[in-house]
Amino acid sequence: MVSRLSSWMQLIACSCAPNDRPNVMNQSSSAAPTARQEWARLWPFVVACMLGVSGSGMFAFVGGVYMESVTREFGWSRAQYSSAFMLMMISSLFLGPAVGWLIDRIGPRKVALCAIIPFATTISLFSLVEGAIWQWYAICIVLALFQGGISQIVWVKAVVSRFRRSRGLAIAVTLAGLGFGSFIWPLMAAFCIEAFGWRAAFPVMAALYVVVVMPLAFLFFHGGPVIPADRSKAQGGQSMGAAVKSKSFIGLVAAAGLFAAAYYGLSVHFVPVLKVTGMDLTQAAGIAGLIGVFSVIGRLTTGVLLDRLPTRPVGIVAFLLPLGAVGLLLVFPGSTAAAIGAVAFLGFASGAELDIVTYIAARRFGQEVFGAIYATFTAIISVCASVGPVVAGAIFDTTRSYSGYLAIVAPMVIVAALLIAWIPLSADDAEAT
Repeated sequence: MVSRLSSWMQLIACSCAPNDRPNVMNQSSSAAPTARQEWARLWPFVVACMLGVSGSGMFAFVGGVYMESVTREFGWSRAQYSSAFMLMMISSLFLGPAVGWLIDRIGPRKVALCAIIPFATTISLFSLVEGAIWQWYAICIVLALFQGGISQIVWVKAVVSRFRRSRGLAIAVTLAGLGFGSFIWPLMAAFCIEAFGWRAAFPVMAALYVVVVMPLAFLFFHGGPVIPADRSKAQGGQSMGAAVKSKSFIGLVAAAGLFAAAYYGLSVHFVPVLKVTGMDLTQAAGIAGLIGVFSVIGRLTTGVLLDRLPTRPVGIVAFLLPLGAVGLLLVFPGSTAAAIGAVAFLGFASGAELDIVTYIAARRFGQEVFGAIYATFTAIISVCASVGPVVAGAIFDTTRSYSGYLAIVAPMVIVAALLIAWIPLSADDAEAT
């Protein structure tokens, strides 16, 4: 029975997972596969990537669930505990591009398979902390290293290399794993803490991650072709160094960074914004929770639009969506309907922005250095995103109102949209300019 089951699983893997080696027959054929054909052949692969992405942010998703138990036992402040996430983000700024370079050289499959077990093992190490905050921080730094190997960069790189006709939707479905992970992992963590205590919950969560992700990665996750080490050329003949100095890279990073700072400042403080207008905590938190739902809708819708419409107008409209949220919050303070409308705008914007940045990066810079470029994008954008909540909090502390922050969100997203309208979105556009 075991032998038969093993043979059956291998057969599924061979038939559903794309081969890492180029198919000469397919390349010689003049007819490229349609979007329907791409999905018929690759849907198990995309599902595996989506679930891989869902686990990439597991520690961030469950950090709040563990916070009360850990800080109470060790007597840490919540600021001390939360500083670990900032430390990981700073570490990723330096480690991310190196991981992206490695993905471009040996392929995303090898990187993921080598990182899954070390990542889970490092998660388990939190259960051994004895109360010294430096132990917690040290584990976070090590976790940042291995998390890069199972981050969204790995899974998105593989999807970009496999899809052409339906690339936008494939990217959107893959990144929808972030929304799924933000929903399922905290629930599982809460259950494990209540059942086993916070210390035992860490290795249990790590084991669950391995059980879910490792079989999928092994059977269905086959990334794009590996490039030789001396071919670090982006689409259009650019090297990695030239790519990061290009108008497209600088403009896209600036646009995404402005958007991220504006959006995350507003989303992190969204519940306090509603409470200032008179809503109680339960109602405000319930409304804010809808952001995840609208984010998934926005992400999938954007993916479909990117496959069917020109990229630039889709990007401009998506980057301007937070204006709707700002307008509703300023004009109708305290209104439940306006708050739900604002959440819808923010959710759609959140889902669309990352899809668009990923799609443009893949289209503009090609696949050969996509991993390194995308890793650099996400590292810089993460740092920019961390600024928004700090600025929003500082404005409130000074004025006792969020109106000032809402007022500066508008010009930030407008400038971001103008940058999307200005930058070359493909190699052909770059040559024309």
